[in-house]
Amino acid sequence: MATTATLTSVATILTDIQDRTDTTRVYYGSGGYRMSRPVLTGSNAKKTFDSIPTIDVADIYSSDIEVRRAIAKEVAKACEEVGFFYAVNPPVSYEKMDAGLEIVKALFRLPSEELLKLHVDNSQGVKGYLPFKFQDGSNRRASYSLGRDYTNPEQHFVTVAPPGTVSVNQWPKALPEFRKVIYEYYQDVFQFARKMLQIFALALGLEETDLDETFRYPLNDITMQYYPIQDPNEQSSISPHADYGGFTLLYQDQVGGLEVLNANGIWVPAPPKQHAYVVNTGSYMEVLSNGRFPATVHRAFGNTSCERFSLPFFFNPDPNSIIAPHPKLVAEGDRPAFEPQNVSRRQIKGLMTNRPDHPFFKKLREIGLKDEDLTFNLVSKPIEEIVAMSS
Repeated sequence: MATTATLTSVATILTDIQDRTDTTRVYYGSGGYRMSRPVLTGSNAKKTFDSIPTIDVADIYSSDIEVRRAIAKEVAKACEEVGFFYAVNPPVSYEKMDAGLEIVKALFRLPSEELLKLHVDNSQGVKGYLPFKFQDGSNRRASYSLGRDYTNPEQHFVTVAPPGTVSVNQWPKALPEFRKVIYEYYQDVFQFARKMLQIFALALGLEETDLDETFRYPLNDITMQYYPIQDPNEQSSISPHADYGGFTLLYQDQVGGLEVLNANGIWVPAPPKQHAYVVNTGSYMEVLSNGRFPATVHRAFGNTSCERFSLPFFFNPDPNSIIAPHPKLVAEGDRPAFEPQNVSRRQIKGLMTNRPDHPFFKKLREIGLKDEDLTFNLVSKPIEEIVAMSS
């Protein structure tokens, strides 16, 4: 997903992708690169999906492994053929899901001066509010993010940050109930994500816990999205892209606007389903699966008659992990489909590239750290400690 950094640089690139007049191909961004896919029709068309499958996950916590394997079998089929599916009957409180969406609406309806106090430039971890200004001058989207922050007591069920750790999440003083409501939702969906990770493992033919260590202290993130009423002639508010992370659990309102790209270059709608999650795999899951579960291209639009809100939860690997195809998924004598990827370095370099004018990243450049010292863990360290490291 295009995140905080894309205000001018990447947003401009992705707008250019969409503005191409070549109707024989679909253009999109993936892994920071411009890519394209031919539009195939008639005898040239491939066998591909034309709808998003639905999987009932009500029994995801069943004590019977065969019941969990049955869910995993459906997940495997959906991930191999589509890359997206609806998870219905999720083990997340419907009341908390609804309350989460309502508090997100209240957040984005705060006065702009209150929201700008929470701008991502005020957070070393680039968390908070970000209004997107597109190349054509329109404001088709705004986001508000919070993520892994073990200084927050609400995340101590995972682990506790050591003394002196810098907090990265920001909280609106003008909406004091926001923190309580969003964390009540967060804690439910986090546990759901952890169990879904084990379902993904089973879907790959692995032991249920084989991926757990890779996601031990996950780089999870909620990036709340607001789409104002959109002009019918405007481009998509989230440009075509494939997610970079592990997987996403998206809860969206009933307005709709999400579309998924199939192998023929045709956009397939993913309309909302009440109290269901839209689940999709990202590039890290593609790597872990040795290419079996690809990251699928998608885009999102605002609506021409009403506002749209969504609440995606991104579940990504522990930043201290090295991501590579799982050894059990690479046949003896075969070469892995992907090279190992250092999550920590990739994450910090991505943030620094995407948001070069962020005050914290400007300081890191001034300090002159070596490449091997640029790790994601820096965002939670006091700047004085980082300076001492470099001397």
